[in-house]
Amino acid sequence: MKLEKVALTNKEAAQRAELTRAPKPKLASTIVLYTGPKDNPKILMGQRASRHDFMPSVYVFPGGRVDRVDSYAPYDGGLSSRTSAILESVYSPRRARACVLAAIRETYEETGLMLGQKTKWTKNLTNPSWDQFRQAGITPDLSRIEAFGRAITPSYRHKRFDTWFFIQKFDGNIQAVSDSHELLNVDWFTFDQIEDLKTHRATEMMLHVLKEYLAQDRPSPQIFFNHMVRGKFIQRMFP
Repeated sequence: MKLEKVALTNKEAAQRAELTRAPKPKLASTIVLYTGPKDNPKILMGQRASRHDFMPSVYVFPGGRVDRVDSYAPYDGGLSSRTSAILESVYSPRRARACVLAAIRETYEETGLMLGQKTKWTKNLTNPSWDQFRQAGITPDLSRIEAFGRAITPSYRHKRFDTWFFIQKFDGNIQAVSDSHELLNVDWFTFDQIEDLKTHRATEMMLHVLKEYLAQDRPSPQIFFNHMVRGKFIQRMFP
């Protein structure tokens, strides 16, 4: 899979030009929710608003930055031994869970879906999104979420993220999604439908990785990893 530099918008190029050096990537995570059979699933995606200064107007999976508060969110179920081993090759167990919990929080903020189990919790995290989980009596469930990819934004961009990609089959009401100030036109799309959407090259790359992951009978103990070294994209298995 060969990747080349993606042309920046004028705004993106101007913001990068203001920097004297490449910014350090910030930890982020995203989750692919799918319904239906693995060979013909529907995938949850939404369109980033045009006002965004990072990849505006393209369709993406829900996700975003890992916040400090995510390290303290309650959770049900533990990560699978496979995903734990992958994440904990880099992070502490708490940080590894925070990475997955951030994807759950961002999914709620961007699509209205709460991924979890009906259990009460009283811990107050002084975070609006996690407080909505508490009020709804929903505790995030990590047990069915698996890692399948990782990508670091190249150094020629003004914003950089070290993004982990997770996947979970969604068994709830697929109609119960909504737009947000972050994502518009939120809906479930087949692979064929996604081909007609405006997507970023990085998303197209991960969709290819996703197809390969779904075709496996048993997930590999390693995940796809894309990053740039000395101006060239490197793709390898991790860890």
